[in-house]
Amino acid sequence: MGKWVIVAQRGSNGDTYRSEVVRRVTGSREDAREAMRAASLTFYQPWKEKSREVYRYPSGDGCLLIVRGLMSETLITLTIAELVHDSADSDSGSAHDPEVDADPPTPEPQDSVPPL
Repeated sequence: MGKWVIVAQRGSNGDTYRSEVVRRVTGSREDAREAMRAASLTFYQPWKEKSREVYRYPSGDGCLLIVRGLMSETLITLTIAELVHDSADSDSGSAHDPEVDADPPTPEPQDSVPPL
């Protein structure tokens, strides 16, 4: 079983983005996708919501929400992300890949002047 978060990202004024964790899920990728689908129907409720469109991205791990209020339109991206490391978790804190930590191989010495 994996640990997942549903992340929402929305922009304001065209160049500033805000990300927030909407929900935490423990389970399979399908469990996380289902939780994202449920969140897409309720996340961000503007004053006097007029309409909500939900578009699933082809990978299935994200969706685009277009939420229209009385005087606004907000675009929000919801995605799922799986936890791959947590320093607070004693099991994952001690695990490491020895290949990543290994020193690079020492090159063979080369003569600076080629023989005649």
